[in-house]
Amino acid sequence: MNEFDLINKYFNFPSISADLGIGDDAALFNKNKNEFYAISVDTLNLNHHFTKTSDPYYLGWKSLAVNISDIVAMGGMPKYALLSLSILEPEDFWLSKFAKGLRACAKKYNVELIGGDTNKGSPSISITIIGDVLKKNVLRRDQVQIKDEIWLTNEVGYAALHFQYDSIPQKNRQTISNCLKKSAHQGFVKPMPPLDFIQKAKSLIHGAIDVSDGLAGDLQHITLKNGFGAKIYIDKIPMHKWFRENNFYELALTGGEDYQILFTAPKKNNNKINSLLKKFSMKGAMIGHVSNKKSIQYELNGQPFYLSKDGFRHFG
Repeated sequence: MNEFDLINKYFNFPSISADLGIGDDAALFNKNKNEFYAISVDTLNLNHHFTKTSDPYYLGWKSLAVNISDIVAMGGMPKYALLSLSILEPEDFWLSKFAKGLRACAKKYNVELIGGDTNKGSPSISITIIGDVLKKNVLRRDQVQIKDEIWLTNEVGYAALHFQYDSIPQKNRQTISNCLKKSAHQGFVKPMPPLDFIQKAKSLIHGAIDVSDGLAGDLQHITLKNGFGAKIYIDKIPMHKWFRENNFYELALTGGEDYQILFTAPKKNNNKINSLLKKFSMKGAMIGHVSNKKSIQYELNGQPFYLSKDGFRHFG
């Protein structure tokens, strides 16, 4: 049983007053005639998402950024956050750096920390994020349409390369430049959800999801879960050339922790989306299209490409 099976079996409660409940990046409920509130929560645990030696500054940044990503994926603006923090001892050095990283991320994305809870216990960080989104531009996973083009906002694979670096064969590790190592480290510890781009592009988009568990796995949530399929051209997926030169496509597609946005849009909006990507200096691209075949097909240089897995799953 993975986390999605667990949710469906035990916690898939029906929505009564919420406009959108379980099953998307954030829940939605009415704010006024023009807007929804969007709310989501994420948890980071010791020895799963971070270790005792993790830099607390970057941990503070990432704890908030991964939540901001959920609001971005709904086409919303993050506004407020609540922090639930469990620690064994209140160490001033750790807490000071953690708070500094959290504050830096909050400042960049204009998020206000308004409350929370602190406990003594096994180290764990949970943040609840609250934002708002225009009803006319809300991005939902179930708004994807057949024949939509599938887009990715930026390169994927950096975080996975950093996290799985020690498991990469020595002959391949030797080809990783110091510049790539730095990019991989930054990709893992300091995700940058593309808020500004999505705010400008959301009127051109049908459906979206943030890439947290890997492109291949998250793609299923906006295609297969809606009864659709997809054709994906791996040669069009933005990634560092190292992945292509070393045939590590699967690492880039399934490693996760990218916190970019995977979205679909009608073909007529192709030029406008490309122009916005250039305006924001992003390396995003159109990587495929939605189909009615109820399966996901990958193609590399005109030939079928098969993945041995589809992304990260809690509990396997």
